[in-house]
Amino acid sequence: MNLMLFKLRANMMLTLILIVGVTTFFVYLVLALIGVLSITLTVGIVAAISIVEWLLGPKFIDAVYHVREAKDGELDNVRAMIKRISEKANIKEPKLMIADVDMPNAFAYGSPLTGNRVAVTRGLLNVLSPEEIEAVLGHELGHLRHRDVQVMMFVSILPAILYYIAYMLMINSFFENNRNAGVLALIGGLAFVGYMILSLLMLAFSRSRESYADFHATQVVDNGARKLSSALAKLYIYSYVIARRHPSKAKAASTARALFIIDPSSLNPEDLKNLSAEEAVEYVSQRRLTAIDRIEELLSTHPNIIKRIKALRQLSGQ
Repeated sequence: MNLMLFKLRANMMLTLILIVGVTTFFVYLVLALIGVLSITLTVGIVAAISIVEWLLGPKFIDAVYHVREAKDGELDNVRAMIKRISEKANIKEPKLMIADVDMPNAFAYGSPLTGNRVAVTRGLLNVLSPEEIEAVLGHELGHLRHRDVQVMMFVSILPAILYYIAYMLMINSFFENNRNAGVLALIGGLAFVGYMILSLLMLAFSRSRESYADFHATQVVDNGARKLSSALAKLYIYSYVIARRHPSKAKAASTARALFIIDPSSLNPEDLKNLSAEEAVEYVSQRRLTAIDRIEELLSTHPNIIKRIKALRQLSGQ
């Protein structure tokens, strides 16, 4: 087995064990301190709400991101990519959806009520080349193959349980006498600490799943590591340019012009299709992670894009 894949799987398993363990510890602690009935009711309500959100979530996503199913004859090249990747991944071909938004992105989602879906935004189709779109689809279908929608739904329930336990106890503390109020507030504080720890672990677990999906793209798409590196680099540059177009960032944009093959201040999304993949990847991978980057990563569902590209370059032998 590839050493990087083994380390990634071990890290995911360890994080999942920690998440379940921390949840068990804090829920048991609260149960021992205040009793079973109210906590059991809270757990049941949170779990029920989460399951309903999972089942109906695709409808909400469709409404928010203006998503519709691709019609017959529409985006046939993308549909062919999905079919080819699905066969390699040994999964049922998901529905192809189109999100009418400018931000370049793609996402996999679904539930037993709607089936699995993969959506691409109009912005993604404008920014990336066909082979880069294929690599992005390889990543997204990796989420479906690894059942990340279901896994992350389960994991997200656990910190939510502790959050609502903490909230319930804090509220109840206002209606108790002084002694009981202090005890309830203290227990609620402990539950909130557990919620914070679990939230950080859940984010770390999500980052591992994203890296796992990156690896999947390298397995089901020919030369997938190179193609996905190029896609991520271009999306990074696109985000950088959009941010620098803000008036308060004008100075930063002017000083960065020499870094790019074209002037960022005049860059259009379509221009990135013709941007050299090698130069885009080289530029992003040579950037150093700052302390702020590392802190932001701890609070993010995705690994830092510079780290992702460096890992993909290792896989491609660069």
